Amino acid sequence: MCSEKLRHGALVYESDDEYVARSLAFLKEGLEAGEGCIVVHTRDGIAMMREALGRDADRVTFVDAGSVYTRPARALAAYCGTLLRELRNAPSVRAVADLQIGPLRGEWDEWTGYEALTNLAYAHLPAWVVCTYDVNGLPDEVLDGMGTTHPEVLGDGWRASEHFEDPRELVRRLTPEPEPLPQLRSLAPGDDLERFRERLARELIAAKVPEAAALDILVAATEVAANAVRHGGGIEDVRVGTAAGRFVCEVIDRGDGFDDPAAGYLVPRAGTGSGLWVARQLAWRLESFHSPRGFTVRLWA
Repeated sequence: MCSEKLRHGALVYESDDEYVARSLAFLKEGLEAGEGCIVVHTRDGIAMMREALGRDADRVTFVDAGSVYTRPARALAAYCGTLLRELRNAPSVRAVADLQIGPLRGEWDEWTGYEALTNLAYAHLPAWVVCTYDVNGLPDEVLDGMGTTHPEVLGDGWRASEHFEDPRELVRRLTPEPEPLPQLRSLAPGDDLERFRERLARELIAAKVPEAAALDILVAATEVAANAVRHGGGIEDVRVGTAAGRFVCEVIDRGDGFDDPAAGYLVPRAGTGSGLWVARQLAWRLESFHSPRGFTVRLWA
């Protein structure tokens, strides 16, 4: 039976047979104990597990990994929602989630950071999440980072990882310093949010940002601007432009900012604000940093 709070482990496998055997044993134990069970994999992987589970497949929730591993912030929110839905009908839940990431080197550290943030995102839930790593399908750098992001690893049995790191410190270390974007131009600053939205909307139209992406970044930037007004001493400047083929908006405030690398990644709970979380869900990327102009939140459409 799962503990009252999160257990987060990792399994490295070398073949489909090994993956199925270990995952099946883990899930069967949970089903026998009355726990909710989740499998996250590719469509082929789901079909493989359905066949292995037989009649028990009807008692398991299956999630297509392709719909989850889009961006770290969205993956954290999606998994949290799935876990909470299972917990409506079960006292605890087990999940087997196969990590799926693309070939771009620049994204690997982001997904390692995502695995670290998992320890914080679901820490309050009675869940046992096992992340599975295909040794033949993932880069060595990602496999090497597995022990730093999971408190437990599965070999002959479960054991504590000797290389586990504090999640926040690991994410801080893996997050690169934002590059300066001198090509951005300044809009007239001010704390009138309606005026802010109108000006940003005109910039998005002029930049020919696709409608769905434009709406997302408009909502995200408005949330950030509202935070700047409420908590950051007001808006010092707003800068917009294009970088690396994407529309960028920076909101710069007069406050001290924040220094929590998990800020905006964790699903809001009672008594916590949701603005930065909403912004991370909607923006392609969100960066926060101190600059000579003030505390800056940079959003990419």
